[in-house]
Amino acid sequence: MIKIRLKNKSYGFIYSDAMPKGGYRENSIDIEKDKIAITMDYSEYAENHCACVCAMNILTILKKHKAFDLNKLTIEEDRLKLFKSLHGIVKNGPVVFFKPKLKKIFKSIGSNVRFKKAKGLEDFEKCIAKNKPVAMMVNAGITKWHWILVIGIRKYDDGKIYLNILDGWNKRTDRYLKYEGRETYIRALKPVI
Repeated sequence: MIKIRLKNKSYGFIYSDAMPKGGYRENSIDIEKDKIAITMDYSEYAENHCACVCAMNILTILKKHKAFDLNKLTIEEDRLKLFKSLHGIVKNGPVVFFKPKLKKIFKSIGSNVRFKKAKGLEDFEKCIAKNKPVAMMVNAGITKWHWILVIGIRKYDDGKIYLNILDGWNKRTDRYLKYEGRETYIRALKPVI
């Protein structure tokens, strides 16, 4: 069951220095910080564009790790041109139905990558192990929706689980969100062929 918060509050993102102490295991996708797109980079061209930034980061990560055949995609040459191209598909948010937009993006670059519903932690773990980030819509209130990217999973010895995320607001790769099962997110999408 999806739990939608009715009163606006924090998304619950935390930095690594605020994480619980104790032993843990973590698996994360290697990310080049200077290649991370954030909303501030494109704020003069769009608004509420977290889904578009999320799409840029998905493409960047999948291309770097050769998770799929994306040879026709050039992402390093002109990032603003790429953003504008993606924004022409994704548009300003809030973007509730991201899956068809991602399908159109990948089709436009000649790729057969599609996105399916990620059903929970097991799907997230399988994707992360193969360097495939998971797009996730979270909410912090009835009017606060945000697309983030799951790039890792940290499991503590005491059973607590945190998702390592790119929040779309800064280039830090040490942001986390406590995983509380299906109540953690509204929807999550994993890349597949």
